[in-house]
Formats: sequence, C-alpha cells, structure tokens
Amino acid sequence: MKKDITFCPNDAVANVVGVDVSMNYLITATDSKNKTLFIGGRHIKNKKAKFQRTRKSLQQRQTPSSRRRLKRIGNRENRWQNDLNHQTAKALVEFTDKSSLIVLEDLSGIRISTERVKRNNRYYSVSWAFADLRRNIEYKAKLAGIQTLAVDPKYISQRCPRCGHTDKSNRSKKLHTFKCNSCGYTTNDDRVGSLNLRQIGIEYRHAVSSQAGS
Repeated sequence: MKKDITFCPNDAVANVVGVDVSMNYLITATDSKNKTLFIGGRHIKNKKAKFQRTRKSLQQRQTPSSRRRLKRIGNRENRWQNDLNHQTAKALVEFTDKSSLIVLEDLSGIRISTERVKRNNRYYSVSWAFADLRRNIEYKAKLAGIQTLAVDPKYISQRCPRCGHTDKSNRSKKLHTFKCNSCGYTTNDDRVGSLNLRQIGIEYRHAVSSQAGS
C-alpha cells in the first residue's frame, strides 16, 4: 500500500536535527533538545576486511568457480551494505518527528575527501555507500513528512559550536575527540559535526522565516 506523504510546513519546524556521517559512528545526530543519537560504525571495518580477504584469495585462483564465487561475494557485500544503510536511516527517522528539519552533509564529494585518509583505512572509507545512505535518509524522511536539507560539510568538525573558533588542531582524529583551543569546549568529534550542522539548520530556518515575513 502506498503511503501518503505530508510535509511539515516551513513555519511549523520545531526541531532541527544535525546529522554527521563517518566511519567511527555511521551516524551522529543531535536535535534541538541536545539529545544525541549515536549509531556505531566501527564494526563495518571488520566486516569489510573479511570480504576483502576473501575477495583477494579468490582473485588469486583465477578459476571459473572462483570467479563465480567472487561475484556472489560482491552481491552479498552490497546487500549487507544496503541493508545497514536502510536500518540506519530508519533509526534516524524514528529519532525525529514530523515537526523536524534534518540537516545532512552534502556528500557528493565524499570520495575525494576520504581518499586523503591513511592508506590502511582508505578501502573502508572510500568504498562505503555514503550516497546510498543519504538517499535512504531523504526517502524515509519524505515518507514520514520530515524535511531534509543538504549543506556543505566544510569545517564542521573543526569549528567550535560554542565560540565559533575554527582550527584543524581542535580535532584529534586519532582519539575521536574535539577540544577548542580558544574556549576549551570538549566533546566527541562526530558530535561536534552534528552540532554545527544543527546550527546551520537553525540559521537556515531563521533566514526562511525572515524572507517570509518581509
């Protein structure tokens, strides 16, 4: 049965949810009440490592049966990846409500940025279907009547959500922590991303309201 799709009017948005996407936490979402949803992603690296080892072993054999099995392994990995994105998007939409605006990173250039990570981690970061995750979120949000907004993710993990100081050294990627060099604000680095995305959404809402009232 086809679901009816209804949207929350722009002036009725009462909750803005910033959503940061990464491999440490597949999703970190923070709403207007400072409630945060973490969906872990570290297990992805172990799972994909198993697929990679199996694939490498089969590629070395170069037999008809190994090529058939290689294709099946690829299909299985894609199904697993797509299902995980589906479940992640579902959990995020359930975390919000119809009076919400979900602010996402525009991940169209995610492959370029993730190719700058360490060589050992490059396969896991670059090969993950971030674009598919965004499509799942936007689709499920639409069905639930929730608005989405995709924005430029530049500096969102380097900017302090408390004082606005932006510095690359604020963030420790190795420890997955954020500590502002200016005001000392400290939190998880992925949560900082979600807080800054939420702020962009709040500013967007104010801009839309101002335009509507003029």
